[in-house]
Amino acid sequence: MIVLKSVKLATKSLQKHFRLLFLLQIPVGILVATQSLLEPYLESSPILALIFLLPLFSFVSSVCTALTYLVIQSELSGNHPNFKNFRNLSSTQMKQLALCSLLVSVFFGLGLAALILPGFYFLACYLFVPILVISDPNRKVSEYLAESKQVVSQDKKTLITTMLFVIIGFLVEIPISQFVALIARFTGAAIFIDSVFTMLFGMFFDCIVVFYFLAISRKESYEANC
Repeated sequence: MIVLKSVKLATKSLQKHFRLLFLLQIPVGILVATQSLLEPYLESSPILALIFLLPLFSFVSSVCTALTYLVIQSELSGNHPNFKNFRNLSSTQMKQLALCSLLVSVFFGLGLAALILPGFYFLACYLFVPILVISDPNRKVSEYLAESKQVVSQDKKTLITTMLFVIIGFLVEIPISQFVALIARFTGAAIFIDSVFTMLFGMFFDCIVVFYFLAISRKESYEANC
């Protein structure tokens, strides 16, 4: 089964490159900590928080997924992944990631405002955009969005699986963050634990997404190493 194989390969990659993959999630950890520190102020202006935080989280998550893809691609190519792999990440790719993540956050926000489920649908459809940007940086933003949606929607099984990825991500991360906050509300320990957990979950999730993408898009490098 593709999902189980993706989880297995993701686990192997984490065992080999745990420190590197964990460090890639530092921007997410910082953002989570910042949100926790500002939460008392954000609660009074939820719409304002949504407008600013959603695009920011979307962009940071996209960058982490893109960097994870570079690590795994380097590994599958027989090289030893390190920070030098990220030197080829151009300003054009960062710009494309920023524009794509902004659009995805808008779609997600509108979907949540509608019936919640459409928001998860949009996230699922555009889950592979960061990988596509890294694979080919010389395309239009609309082409990345269209291709990601095409890959996800190639059959019902792939669409349902990708949506489950997104939903499970929310079901795992949000309740635990709330639980930590209840135990030690806004203390340094709670913020630290929440940030570290988010980083750990994020790197595992990104690895699974990358391997799943390589499997369903039938990349030669994936098939040769699996």
